Amino acid sequence: MKFGQNPKKQWRSSAELDRNYNVLNRRLNRLMILDHVWTQLVGNKAKFWVLKAVQGGTLYVQVKISVAKNELIARRRQLIAELNKHFDEPWIEKIEIQ
Repeated sequence: MKFGQNPKKQWRSSAELDRNYNVLNRRLNRLMILDHVWTQLVGNKAKFWVLKAVQGGTLYVQVKISVAKNELIARRRQLIAELNKHFDEPWIEKIEIQ
């Protein structure tokens, strides 16, 4: 530390850390978790089912071929349940197909 320079603030509790952990970081972490879990759940179907956006509780998925669309419609509830297991509170309410 240089002369006249203020020392770096040391955290003394997790509450101090939480105050500095902003909302944007939480949203980005949720999106990263969602992307990772999605690729694990759908496996090789990820090339046909592409995540496009999340708005509110709606997950928007682009489907490239009609056969994959039918399968996604059939697995929609199961996927929502599996995705929500990885979050503190249920986040995804429905899946919209584009």
